[in-house]
Amino acid sequence: MKLVIATIIVIIAAASLAVFAMQDPGYIMISFRDWTIESSFVLFAALILIGFLVLYALFRLLIATGLLPKRLSRWNKQHGVEVGRKQLTKGMMKLNLGQWQEAEQLLIKSAKHQELAPLAYLAAARAAQGQGVEARRDGYIQQAQKAMPKDALALTLGQAQIQADFGHADQAIQTLKRLPSNQLKSTPTLKLLTKLYLDTQDWPALTQLLPKIKQHKVMPEYKFYETEHQAYSGMIKHVAQHKDAGALWELWHKMPKQVKEQEDVIADFAIAMINFGKADDVEQVLYSRLNKHWSDALVYVYGLLDGDSEIDLSRARNWLKKQPDNPVLLLTLGRLAMRAHQWEPAREYLQKSLQITPNAETYQELGNLLAFLNEQPQALECYRRGLALSSTSVIQPEVKTGPVQLARPPQAEIAASESAPPQSRLETAQANPA
Repeated sequence: MKLVIATIIVIIAAASLAVFAMQDPGYIMISFRDWTIESSFVLFAALILIGFLVLYALFRLLIATGLLPKRLSRWNKQHGVEVGRKQLTKGMMKLNLGQWQEAEQLLIKSAKHQELAPLAYLAAARAAQGQGVEARRDGYIQQAQKAMPKDALALTLGQAQIQADFGHADQAIQTLKRLPSNQLKSTPTLKLLTKLYLDTQDWPALTQLLPKIKQHKVMPEYKFYETEHQAYSGMIKHVAQHKDAGALWELWHKMPKQVKEQEDVIADFAIAMINFGKADDVEQVLYSRLNKHWSDALVYVYGLLDGDSEIDLSRARNWLKKQPDNPVLLLTLGRLAMRAHQWEPAREYLQKSLQITPNAETYQELGNLLAFLNEQPQALECYRRGLALSSTSVIQPEVKTGPVQLARPPQAEIAASESAPPQSRLETAQANPA
């Protein structure tokens, strides 16, 4: 449309100029020494215009001829990058399908183009890892770092993520630890380290990392407290397994207040201390928590205490005022009464617990008591009923928060003589009542 309008304008202008020239073509004379040139003004102006157009065309031709190699080179480069992008895209598709060898070949071809090299080498490293060739994987990572040295952090994180994705979390952790200290504090690094420590259940390392996670606001607050809870819960088990009661007490005092208020953390800590023979030390922790917030799980653990039975029983009886029909509390009272040699109250507590909720564990405790009291037929009946319910009934309450599971409750042993009371024994595996 623009061309048509321009053509019309030119035609009109030319026609107007022709009419004007016919009326008065003008006259011009140029004299130089012996030379004299005479012509009409219209012809002279036309020659000037034609000369200018010819010179302009020659000038454009010279420019175009000089830049042609560069333009051709630029076109070849753009065409090559386009081909490389297609190879990269196809290689990524092969990578997602798990076709490692084909993906690696395509990705290496695309890596010939500098702007595609970092991403192509990183993807090729994943393809090499998929084939189990770690040396080639690390070589591709190095190539990517050479191609883009300013993005070394991103490429190292990519390397660690590849290692983690293929089940080499320990290698991934070591890869990240080689980063400079300032990059170790970066949010992406801390996020990945947190995930790796959780996956490997490296609780000591995770608890040491928690202050940095909080300081740099690596995750939302609710997620941080969830991670903190999980870390210290795992740390209790780690210390209980590898160290002693002193180290466990030290850990308890260092733990954040909000973590020490969690039901499952208290339960794990208390059971570990009981297993260390420090029931008296942990009794106050359980008692204080139960007076503030009732918990079937913790009152169950309270029944595993083997310290001063008279004091423990007296304190536990106070809870009957608010929990008169709680089968877990009644089981705990039965156990504590047995340890305090109060046989009849123990029988009453256990029988009442069974009236409310029949279950195998309480039948086992009552059977042990009756056997000790030489009431063999009644004891055998309790064992029989307990066995019938053992696959469907469990008195042990579930902890409300966290994934922690309490240890299997102790089973009372029949004393060697009638003068000795039945004793409870802390075991992690279910005892055989037969």
